[in-house]
Amino acid sequence: MSLGNLAKEIHCIAIEKGWYDNPKSENEFIESACNNLHDEVSELHEAWRNNKLFELCDKAEKMKEIGISPLTCIEEEFADIIIRVLDDCQHLNIDIEKAVYSKIEYNKTRPYRHGGKRS
Repeated sequence: MSLGNLAKEIHCIAIEKGWYDNPKSENEFIESACNNLHDEVSELHEAWRNNKLFELCDKAEKMKEIGISPLTCIEEEFADIIIRVLDDCQHLNIDIEKAVYSKIEYNKTRPYRHGGKRS
């Protein structure tokens, strides 16, 4: 499945599950999207901080019960980050697949460590 099609599927699920029941202005949506993405990154950081990255996530038992392969905390949180980004991009009509490929091509032209940056 292409990244664009994955974004469409994720967005359809988000609509179906009620995440778009209360329309927001674009400005409000961007603020909310940033906050939600920050929350997911923070959850990944907390798992690292508590030495739980490679432990099963809190949804693992439920996943097993319904026949889904359980995820570790690091897997779940990285997945949540990607899901949020793809959903937000689809909502904002951003062709994220095109954007990612363009950015990859640009990054190929950058100097080693982007000119000496530490991270």
